[in-house]
Amino acid sequence: MTLRQEAYAMIDSLPDDDSVKFFIDMIRQFNVVTKRTKEISGTQNSFSEKRQAFLHMEELKEKYPFPKDYDYEQIRREAMEKKYGCVN
Repeated sequence: MTLRQEAYAMIDSLPDDDSVKFFIDMIRQFNVVTKRTKEISGTQNSFSEKRQAFLHMEELKEKYPFPKDYDYEQIRREAMEKKYGCVN
């Protein structure tokens, strides 16, 4: 008897439809949990890649720091004016 045949036999031996519905709900919940577990393990790999990229950026930031008088707001304003002109 194959595993699938054994599962069918177990379902056939259940006493009523409510038991079959309960069994089906259990299988559905198991499938959802299994799917989430796979997604989480894939997400963890993605997190580790992102973490490595972040750590690399932090290393570069320490190696090549911004000058003390760096005014990002002024640079942003100049870039906006260059791209869009005077919007005031």
